[in-house]
Amino acid sequence: MRKKALQVMLDVREPSIIELTVGERVQLDRVLPLHPGYVAERHGDLLERGVATLSLDPGTYYFKTLSDANLKVIRGGVDTSASTNEKSPWPDPSGRPLGGAGDEPEGSCPTLTLG
Repeated sequence: MRKKALQVMLDVREPSIIELTVGERVQLDRVLPLHPGYVAERHGDLLERGVATLSLDPGTYYFKTLSDANLKVIRGGVDTSASTNEKSPWPDPSGRPLGGAGDEPEGSCPTLTLG
């Protein structure tokens, strides 16, 4: 079964220290506004598999992972959101349930836990 990437956004409201546990190497990017949209800027080196303690300034951060991840806020204020960014199919007018979603085959999805 194909794994789908979990896309995680961190909205850091104040200077914060987090502990992030991942099962693979991930790149943490900081998302900056750029008229008329956004641009991703690398934030530090690749995070190796395991536990990483990070100091984050206020802003929006983003990473993708194919494995489960755990986030623990040590100090500060961080809001999170996670999605697989799946496309939603058009509703079936017959009312029958649809199989998969979008143009991607069904697959397993990692989870984000907050500790």
